[in-house]
Amino acid sequence: MPVYALGSNGSGQLGVGHDEDLSAPSLVAIQNLDASITSIKAGGNHTLILTKSGTVYATGENTDGRCTLSTEETSISSFVQSNLQKMNLIAATWDASVFASAHAIYVCGSGMKGELGLGQSVVKAHSPQQIPDFPPTGTQIIDLAACMGHVVVVLSNGQVYGWGNGLHGQLGNPLGVVWSPRRLDDILFPVSRAVCGKDFTCVFGDPADGKLQLLGVAKRDRFNIKSSTPQTLSNWIDVQATWGGVYVLLRDNKLVAWGRNDHGQLPPTDMPVTAMAAGSEHMLVLTTTGKVLAWGWGEHGNCGLPTDEQRDVKGRWNELEAGNIVQYISAGCATSWIITT
Repeated sequence: MPVYALGSNGSGQLGVGHDEDLSAPSLVAIQNLDASITSIKAGGNHTLILTKSGTVYATGENTDGRCTLSTEETSISSFVQSNLQKMNLIAATWDASVFASAHAIYVCGSGMKGELGLGQSVVKAHSPQQIPDFPPTGTQIIDLAACMGHVVVVLSNGQVYGWGNGLHGQLGNPLGVVWSPRRLDDILFPVSRAVCGKDFTCVFGDPADGKLQLLGVAKRDRFNIKSSTPQTLSNWIDVQATWGGVYVLLRDNKLVAWGRNDHGQLPPTDMPVTAMAAGSEHMLVLTTTGKVLAWGWGEHGNCGLPTDEQRDVKGRWNELEAGNIVQYISAGCATSWIITT
């Protein structure tokens, strides 16, 4: 299954063997890929891949071990297999990596504001470390989300825990840095999914009920994220977030979004889509006709060409050509990913 990437690549985070930014989909190098890819997550300068077998691969910045490899390898430009096995979920903050099985969380990299979740003032983990005494006995981890500075975990009992930067209320009350997993007690219903933006967390209940709740942006709702959040939104099949917006894909192939739009991040028009991928401040979608479209902040080529004078794809979209039938799309910090047959 060929993987193509474009966008920011200054630390080799695209896995294409060099460190030049790319504005067109280019073939990615993955050593010893053991199964089909189920998830791609990207931090500021590194990228993680998870396969169906539970194996993790990583590329990019590794000075602090965020790629799970020895720090003697400070930068990696092609995906390398990690020793982590049988993981179910992956996520990344700006400088850290997070991995989850049903009953354990492992973290590595850096986190100056509690992003590692390993306890008071622990800011480095040069190899994967398990967060102690988590999740609570009798629960399983069913969802994992992260953004630049915080991490959120959804458990099988509908409870949500989080850690990292909670200065804007994105981790509930009290506001502040959270060094270890803390339950978010302000949520009013059992949660099934969660997404993280830069200063907020949005949680969703049963898609049939349509319950959702946004936490955060407590100091200033600059992009009207909280004020625009609908009271209910049912029949969704996927939920994602950019740094400044929330995106919901409905069962009828309609894309609903709200929040930041200064780079044209919100959908430029109604379009029937079957999949979506939210990056830092750009979007990819797979249309019902099999096309991959990209728009939003495109400074590093992550939305393809052309862009406007501000390096945005605003009020329109670019089509990204990757050849064969597209099976999966993903997006990270100014990076875009396409997997084909």
